[in-house]
Amino acid sequence: MISFRHLVAALAAVLTIGLPAAARAALSEDDQKCLACHAQEGMSKSFDNGESVALQVKGEQFSASVHAALGCAACHAGVDLKTHPGEARGFASARAYSVAQAGACRQCHDEAFKQYEESIHARRIAEGSPVAPTCSGCHGFHTVTPKAAYETCVGCHSAALREHGRWLPNAGLHHDVVSCAACHAPGAPRMLDLRLYDPAAKGWAAEKAGEPWFEKLAKSADPNGDGLDARELLELLKRINPDPAAPAKTFRGRVELRTNAEAHRLSAAAQALRACDNCHRAGAEPFQNVTVSVTGADGRPLRHAARKEVLGAALAVAALPEFYAIGGTRSTLLDVLFLLALAGGIAFPVGHLAARWVVRKLRG
Repeated sequence: MISFRHLVAALAAVLTIGLPAAARAALSEDDQKCLACHAQEGMSKSFDNGESVALQVKGEQFSASVHAALGCAACHAGVDLKTHPGEARGFASARAYSVAQAGACRQCHDEAFKQYEESIHARRIAEGSPVAPTCSGCHGFHTVTPKAAYETCVGCHSAALREHGRWLPNAGLHHDVVSCAACHAPGAPRMLDLRLYDPAAKGWAAEKAGEPWFEKLAKSADPNGDGLDARELLELLKRINPDPAAPAKTFRGRVELRTNAEAHRLSAAAQALRACDNCHRAGAEPFQNVTVSVTGADGRPLRHAARKEVLGAALAVAALPEFYAIGGTRSTLLDVLFLLALAGGIAFPVGHLAARWVVRKLRG
């Protein structure tokens, strides 16, 4: 008699043949056994209120997620393949199931979970809100990949740009260069990340899988490992752009939180930072910690430390042509040159008029 376990193994061998080779290589044997059933369409889980959710998991999407290396059992530890599906645990609704499943996230992301518990999202869930996001509401289920905070937030807050435009000057620019959490998690420490931009691709520069280069170049430009100074930053940019004929990649500044876990401690809108001088003043807190970065092959940023002085160094102007925070980043040398140029511009017409007046007096 064929056991259930052997039947699942046989199904796994047959059904996973249809998966792309890259997906099969990324999935363990146990995961492929799970997908023998869960990759098929039509499976669903029903709840007491009549709702249901699909149980299909696409192998190629799961294999590309950040959780692929952990495997199915890491989040579904209570499932025993010997007895599964068996008697499934019942839930009142899909919402109740989503809230309960968030507990699995805490097994690995305890620090982020602690931050989340202090957030407006967690408070709304405790109050019974049917729409406040759980972990999966922002990050998804089996297709978890790194996302830009702005892309994640506007999934629900689609009117954010319009609402900010009512009071925030240059709202579109601020949404590009300031992460949502930098203002909406006011108690979290912030930093400035100088992210490499590729004008040819019209997006952030990124490494390709199996072709790492950023860390090597950053370390070679910063041999002492004490953070890139202005000269070293310029040298790094030269090494990144060896072909003078190609569109040059440049660094664009973006205010972000120092740790990703802090991004979960979101406050109510009334508590968000709104004062301009949080960034637009000398010595502003975000500019005391500076990094340079590119996007890694998995979508997460690869960062290297830089010295905060690069933001105000005249030499760094060539490396940072698209970054300047009015009042927040100052170059004394450039200020002096500007004042000299201004004085010279005023002195020339004044001197010319004075000379004409003197000449007329002498002739008269």
